[in-house]
Amino acid sequence: MKMISAVIILALVGVSTAVECYSGCSIFTTFKMGDEDMLVTLSNETQCDASTKKTCASGEACNTLTLTMSAKMTVEVEGTNVTSDVDATAVYSECGAAYEMTDAICAEFSAGYEEAINADDEASFTDFELECGSNDACTEDCLISGAGRNVIPATFVLIAALIARLV
Repeated sequence: MKMISAVIILALVGVSTAVECYSGCSIFTTFKMGDEDMLVTLSNETQCDASTKKTCASGEACNTLTLTMSAKMTVEVEGTNVTSDVDATAVYSECGAAYEMTDAICAEFSAGYEEAINADDEASFTDFELECGSNDACTEDCLISGAGRNVIPATFVLIAALIARLV
């Protein structure tokens, strides 16, 4: 009986110290064009890709932050340029050392996201702005993905992951 108790205690300790994270995943929680909610049009995916789920290394946290973006997007529709205000909120998570959000780190995220959206051949963007929320260095219940959230395009995830590694 003592052996079973010891095994259960060790298992519980192991579970409590492991930090699960969708590392390198960024998901939209809101996406509007003008006054129209466009979240459902982004993707058929409703959660982070399973390949991004990992256990963070010992001493790492699942750094989770909310990014609020806005821009003017221009697309050509039947030969006419149409411009719309775009507003979006995304949640991004990545395993790594815990950090506090600073203006310098936010500027890196902003530059990366702006570069990613400007790589789009079908639309042009102006007046891009990004506000960074505080970083939550999560160590418990850190999985951001869930019903009603859609996966952000892969380009954004790659840029955000590269920026996060600079932090």
